[in-house]
Amino acid sequence: MSLISILLIATAVLTVSSGLISLIGSSRVDRGRAAWLLASNVGAVIWALSIGIYLALPVTAEEIAPTVIMGIYTGAMLMSTALLGHMAWQYRWGKFATLFFIAWAVVLAVLILNDTSILYTSFELSNAGNTVHLVNGWYYWIYTIFFVLNISSFLVATYYHALKAASKRAKEGDYILLGGLTISGALSAVFDLILPIMGRYDLIWVGPLSVSISMLAYFYAILKYRIVSVSARWLRVMAYMVIMSAGAAIYMILFYLIFTALFKIPNPSTSILVLNFLMIIIVLLLMPVINEVKASIGSLISVGQVDIAYVIKKLNHLATRNVDLRDLAGFLADHLHFAYIGFVINGRLYGSKSLAMSSQELSSITHLRQTTNGVWQVPNKTVQKTFDELGLYAVAELRNAKGKTFGQLLVGKPLGKATFERRDLLQLEMIINLVATVIDSEKHLRA
Repeated sequence: MSLISILLIATAVLTVSSGLISLIGSSRVDRGRAAWLLASNVGAVIWALSIGIYLALPVTAEEIAPTVIMGIYTGAMLMSTALLGHMAWQYRWGKFATLFFIAWAVVLAVLILNDTSILYTSFELSNAGNTVHLVNGWYYWIYTIFFVLNISSFLVATYYHALKAASKRAKEGDYILLGGLTISGALSAVFDLILPIMGRYDLIWVGPLSVSISMLAYFYAILKYRIVSVSARWLRVMAYMVIMSAGAAIYMILFYLIFTALFKIPNPSTSILVLNFLMIIIVLLLMPVINEVKASIGSLISVGQVDIAYVIKKLNHLATRNVDLRDLAGFLADHLHFAYIGFVINGRLYGSKSLAMSSQELSSITHLRQTTNGVWQVPNKTVQKTFDELGLYAVAELRNAKGKTFGQLLVGKPLGKATFERRDLLQLEMIINLVATVIDSEKHLRA
């Protein structure tokens, strides 16, 4: 079986899986639209599987070839009609248009079921490539007009639905589907309607592959913009597997196109395919690690600004485990870009680096007057002298869930700046309370 057939089958399975997840995860209000989307995905699967199977049929499979050819043309009609229902059924004019195209598709399907000669005169299975000799007659042109009008109606309905959408998330999802199906519709028109009637049947796989990719992109948008609530754990696992597998499929498509363009070989060898498949699987498995390293490096080197999202993400992760206060102080100093961060708890100092501070100096810091607004304390003359000697610039209270102060956070000079700005305090204040929850205050208070 060729790589193209494998990719068609793989993307078809992923497409119908995404439709099932969308239907299961949709709310009762959106269940009807999700059902239409699943029906469209089923049609896309029949279309893609039929093309993938037909292109891979051996020369001895003449008996099943007519059935597979029938799947190519009926599956495409089911897909496009259900797509229109997905976007337009909720409107009165959409119901009429959908029912009209359903009736049209049924008539076309019944006609070729009764007499295939109106669609093609013969088919040819060979080692050089399988083909279908289509009839350039009235049926094929009515079939072509059906798709032109159907897809045009779908695009208009999608744009109208996007304009009427109440939420920005729904608009974004509609626009992704609109853009994807516009491109894949144009590709399908060229490679699945125009070129086959001109004798080029070997490129008919482009249409279903591009449509499947558009469907998967729409599924990603559904997840990203929370159009469908994937709350159950098994649904989240399935959604993750579908997205990752779709990424692998897109990589293999790009590999195939580049390989054939460079080396003029229609099908790469099995060893090359296996090697590339293993490489993309390894890369996908390493993606969480790669993203984490990328975010960490970006947060470290961007001295001029703080990646608050990354810092909060790490602090939320640290909140689930026992934390070494010196490591936590070092992390905050590195990623908030201060020369020093330290915690004063129970008369002990836990800092990102060693400071020569006496117990008396620590005591004077812990006995600073508590604040009434915010978390930042005002150093007295004794504490300010200590700060000047040690290069410290600010001190803030650490409070537990009950609002009781259990320690303090010391801040050194901001890196890359000559002076300490109020913005630096505000950025740090945003995460002070989260830092306090990360620290096991009760444990340190008992120590």
